[in-house]
Amino acid sequence: MYTLYSNQSINWKAKGTERILQNVSNLLNTFMYEVAYDRIMGRNTDYIDKPMSEQIPLVISETYELIEEYEPRVTVQRVSVLTDNEDPIIKVVVDID
Repeated sequence: MYTLYSNQSINWKAKGTERILQNVSNLLNTFMYEVAYDRIMGRNTDYIDKPMSEQIPLVISETYELIEEYEPRVTVQRVSVLTDNEDPIIKVVVDID
């Protein structure tokens, strides 16, 4: 099992397992319309200004869907949102298939 956070830095030299995990990390930080070749890949920005009590369940659900669709080599075990900081941090626990 591997634990990833949305505030992790990018490892530009990642290979193998690390590259798969980097792909998941990239999905956590990509918003729709940012990727030129796939405009619908990424997080939906429609609910960013909603209260956290409404936003968190949407983020969790969306995270499962994004990873399942765009990185099928992993299985998501858990998703949570840490709200101790000013900016929420998404925590994802995955297994590599």
